[in-house]
Amino acid sequence: MCFRPPTANKPVKCPACGMYNPPTMKVCKKCGFDGTEGSGDPSKQKPKNED
Repeated sequence: MCFRPPTANKPVKCPACGMYNPPTMKVCKKCGFDGTEGSGDPSKQKPKNED
């Protein structure tokens, strides 16, 4: 049984890597996909630096 209130926002799936992120995040915490630039092709996005 789920006790989450119906008003709670659902996690958002990253179109680039499939990671589920909180709905308030603007950038994927795994791959760095910028969700603020629309729902364009994820292959054209710049990945975050992983130094």
